[in-house]
Amino acid sequence: MSTQSEARKPPVNRGPAGGIYHYLVFAARKFLDLQVSSVVDSITPWLKERSGSLLEVGCGDQPYRFLVPSNVKYTGIDWSGANVEFSVVPSPDVLYYDGTVFPVPDTIFDSLIHTEVLEHVVDVKTFLAQCLRVLKPGGEMIFTTPFQARFHFIPHDYWRFTPSGLLLVLEEAGFTNITVIPRGTDIVVAAYKVVSVFYRIAYGGALGIIVFLAFSWLIGAALLIAHFCMRFNLGSSDDCIGYTVLAQRPPCTSLRTGIEGGKDASIG
Repeated sequence: MSTQSEARKPPVNRGPAGGIYHYLVFAARKFLDLQVSSVVDSITPWLKERSGSLLEVGCGDQPYRFLVPSNVKYTGIDWSGANVEFSVVPSPDVLYYDGTVFPVPDTIFDSLIHTEVLEHVVDVKTFLAQCLRVLKPGGEMIFTTPFQARFHFIPHDYWRFTPSGLLLVLEEAGFTNITVIPRGTDIVVAAYKVVSVFYRIAYGGALGIIVFLAFSWLIGAALLIAHFCMRFNLGSSDDCIGYTVLAQRPPCTSLRTGIEGGKDASIG
């Protein structure tokens, strides 16, 4: 169904915390990986404004935890199979669960975030119902999901959502104040595809690395063009890398999902 290079897991991205070396590694990753760059740029302003408590769902290796203000109480949860299926390194400060009911009580979080997670969720309706359940009335959610992205974390990659689809599933889940923001444009996508082809070639052995190095000028040019276009929003956003979505639990609502919460669970 896919070649080994196409099915490879992306490198772990832990952010720049920990000194100049980690900062330089993160900066390089952010330049070379347009998906990561667009995600970081879209969630950073929102995270800087957080206060109270924050839940990250599908937190993986918590690559963006360093963006969370120090005064915010952070909780991370993830699927118990993530260490095997997604090459996530188990962490003692992450709550692992079976992928259905979040292991946290009802209405205790001011904010919720998940990045590039929704496309890996089989039961989107239940997942979003859980997101609504754990937020306080008026609580806010942000998430990102890809639109133009390779088939990844095979076979656990199920969906690509349009803005209409995102609006539909969120309204059905009970969220309001929904905003869907494109990340990148068709020019960015074109550059992204060019770079992706050469990344794939580079994983093909010694000859692939030689080809990659021979065309490094083209790869660099494509990346520069992509970042420039993302910075100044040049091109059509109807064909983008992905979407960042903002949504809110209504200030005064009762749960309509019929899904029991995790009232007896501990959040540590």
